[in-house]
Amino acid sequence: MTHTEFKEPKIGSTSWSQWVEENLVRAREIYEEATKNLSIITRKSILKANKESKFFISHLTLVDFICGLASLAVIGFASLFLLSGLSLIGYQVFLWMQSGIWSEFPIVVAFNFLFENTLPAQWLSNPESWIGLQKVVEWLMENIPLSVALIIPSIVTIGGMVCISGLAMAFRFYQFKKEDKN
Repeated sequence: MTHTEFKEPKIGSTSWSQWVEENLVRAREIYEEATKNLSIITRKSILKANKESKFFISHLTLVDFICGLASLAVIGFASLFLLSGLSLIGYQVFLWMQSGIWSEFPIVVAFNFLFENTLPAQWLSNPESWIGLQKVVEWLMENIPLSVALIIPSIVTIGGMVCISGLAMAFRFYQFKKEDKN
């Protein structure tokens, strides 16, 4: 391993305040140059993106719009579940701030409300077969909060649909570009 000596730069007869002032002037010049260049790059990028988006939208077909609307519908529906989960947490926080006691809302509360006197509810209360599965399902429904059961799947669904839609749009864009070259 080699050892390199570090030599401190010699400031000379200039005082510390003069050295700082000179470097601040240089820093200001660099900043002004960078902002000028970034504004030019940003302007060119926006113009290019506008041109490419007009090209892309003009080549879309009815099937593309239908698939896009279906994707937006799935994202919107999942967003409703996300909003309801966040609202439930907000309601729990409100009740907690009022009384100082955290109100639990496990999945079983919604299950009992929605599936009262149905076959799944009867199986869950009095199973004749698959007793081990019933115990697992019952434990999960009593221990997983309803807000978590609403929020996590909706985030996964929204993220998945955004990724799939982005990939589909990128594929179609390059497909249109390839057709345009031919």
